[in-house]
Amino acid sequence: MKYLHHLTDKIILSLIGRSFVVLSSIDVRMQRELSYLPEKFILALAVDHHAPALVFKKDKQKIKYCGSHEDLSKVDLKIFFKNEEFAYQVLAAKEGIRLAFSEGKILLEGDLDFAVSFIYILEIIEAYLMAKSSADDSLEYDLDKQISRFSLFFKALLTKKEKGEI
Repeated sequence: MKYLHHLTDKIILSLIGRSFVVLSSIDVRMQRELSYLPEKFILALAVDHHAPALVFKKDKQKIKYCGSHEDLSKVDLKIFFKNEEFAYQVLAAKEGIRLAFSEGKILLEGDLDFAVSFIYILEIIEAYLMAKSSADDSLEYDLDKQISRFSLFFKALLTKKEKGEI
């Protein structure tokens, strides 16, 4: 069962990483949040503290998805879950990222100001990836989507993947 959780987490993290790249050039809210981050800023999202993480780098106002093979010692902000069960709840869309953050199920290493922006970005990605009814329940407000979920899936699948990524 644990293997299935790991595989599910890896697939969902890969989809989140690619969706982040696609949406960062489309969604105005994400562009605004990304403008607060300094150039050459490196973000990471991990299932747990020692697990491989999704790594993103801001370069020239664009987001580059670095996969999970980047050196985590150079990361400016790392967000990770306290345990794998909390990660599974969020990644399987059973609980929203904002709620998990506010309940202390997510830990961070780095600047809190940037973490809040990153959590909001992850919440936007989450809303795009979920069905409308699930997103409305999870977010508690109606997010105006600028691209359909299926278009996002298609574009995310075409996004360049890193060696070894799903």
